[in-house]
Amino acid sequence: MLLSIIVPVRNEIDYIEQTFNSIIQSASDINCEIIFVDGKSTDGTFEWLKVETEKFKNCSLLINENKFVNFGFNLAFPKTTGKYIARLDGHTTYPKNYFKNAIKIFKANSHISIIGGPAIHEGLSWIGKTIANCMMNPFGVGGSSFRTSISEMYVDTVPFAIYKRSVFNELGLYNEKLIRNQDDEFNYRCRSQGYKILMHPELKTKYFVRENLTDLIKQYYSYGFYKPDVFELVSKGRSWYHFVPSMSIISIPFLLYLVSFNMMFFIPFLSYVLMCIFISIGCQDDFKMIFLSIIVFPCLHFSYGIGFIIGFLRVKLKNVVNSTL
Repeated sequence: MLLSIIVPVRNEIDYIEQTFNSIIQSASDINCEIIFVDGKSTDGTFEWLKVETEKFKNCSLLINENKFVNFGFNLAFPKTTGKYIARLDGHTTYPKNYFKNAIKIFKANSHISIIGGPAIHEGLSWIGKTIANCMMNPFGVGGSSFRTSISEMYVDTVPFAIYKRSVFNELGLYNEKLIRNQDDEFNYRCRSQGYKILMHPELKTKYFVRENLTDLIKQYYSYGFYKPDVFELVSKGRSWYHFVPSMSIISIPFLLYLVSFNMMFFIPFLSYVLMCIFISIGCQDDFKMIFLSIIVFPCLHFSYGIGFIIGFLRVKLKNVVNSTL
């Protein structure tokens, strides 16, 4: 078997048909197996997949009782036989030649063991499109190259990556202690062992963002909340932009106190608001999207930052409790 495709999903009924069809089309002329792993969906995703996977001999469906992506991938991996392993997601569509291009890139770059591509963010509504534009702007998401660039480059991580099987044979599978950000931790392990991760423009995917602010806030709060768990395991994988939102939030009470003595300390607040306005004007298409964007940027920053602070305190408290036992 040339390629094994693993797709952990949960509650993706709004997007699963597009995801499924794009994978089937891209894999149609590849010797491959496709394993969908459903994490106890409650919205009909499992029932839809059960019907559709039975139509294709190379498709199968597993149930992930533990729900989370890392458990789903680890459940499916021992059942695979492919030389290459693709770890895909729902909420995403893949171009027609995604897998063929990936194999071609591997053959042309024998020293590369992990490849992926830029994730072009899309929204279904004007709200979703506004959120997508914010998430593809460096001001919104910091140093995520796969969101802000379409150039070929070596990176720290890529979404929807394809690996040589030998990577997992050497380094093991996903860490099941992590609820989120398991890709960050695994790709750090890869880099620490000398593996290079290549982002290639021929592997562009289309990622569908959350369609409302409530879901976006929940998503980025979760990213921040679980990031300290990764840092506990990966001390050298920290970057300055991970800490900017949380440190900015921590500084707010002190700045507000200082403002009572000198209005000069109000300048950081004003500067941030002006940055939100000017960057929104530059990255959006019309007035209502610009107006919403001025709200979206703080939602991204504050939800991640608050999540990170609470997650950091949770991890430190857990360490204190464990040290006393």
